[in-house]
Amino acid sequence: MSSQPRAALVCLDLQRYRSAGLASASVIAACQRALEEARRRRWPVLHVHARPPGADVRPLPGIEPRPNEPVFLRKGPSAFSSPAFTQAAHATGGPLALVGFSLQDTVLATAFAAADRDLDSEVVIDAVGMAGADSPSAQRALTAPFLTLAPQGRLITLRDLFHEEAERFAAANLP
Repeated sequence: MSSQPRAALVCLDLQRYRSAGLASASVIAACQRALEEARRRRWPVLHVHARPPGADVRPLPGIEPRPNEPVFLRKGPSAFSSPAFTQAAHATGGPLALVGFSLQDTVLATAFAAADRDLDSEVVIDAVGMAGADSPSAQRALTAPFLTLAPQGRLITLRDLFHEEAERFAAANLP
C-alpha cells in the first residue's frame, strides 16, 4: 500500500454566476475532465461554493456535485474561510489540486491559505478561469507571487496531475 497520500480535487466556485466572463468553454471542459478523472480514480472531491445575494449559484451542468461529495460554503475569498472545509482538507492528507473559475481571487486565495497551513497545493492552470488574463504573460504575472511565496505550491496541467499521480502509485507498488 502506498504511503504517498492521494490527491484531493478541490472544485472552487464551479457555479453559473462565476462562469460568466471568467470561464471559457475550454476551462469548463477542463474542469469537467478533472472532475471525471478524479472520480474515476476515487479521489476525494471537495466542492466549495459562495452564495452572493441575487446571483445564480447553481452549478453548471456536467460539473454538479454528486450526493456523496461534500459542498462547503465559503464566506471569505479562500475555501479555508469554511471551518468544515479546513477540517476536510487536512483530513485528505494529499496535495490539493485546485480548479475553478477565478484565478485572481478564489483560486489564489485558497492556494495561499493552503501554504499557510502547510498543505501542498497544485493550481491546475488549464482548469482555471481568468478574467482578462488569457495570455501566458498575464497568467505568469498573476501566479508569480504564489510561486515565490508558497514553496510547496505548484502550477501544473491536467496531464501533469494525472500522469504524476500514476507514477507515484506505480513507484509505491514496486516490489
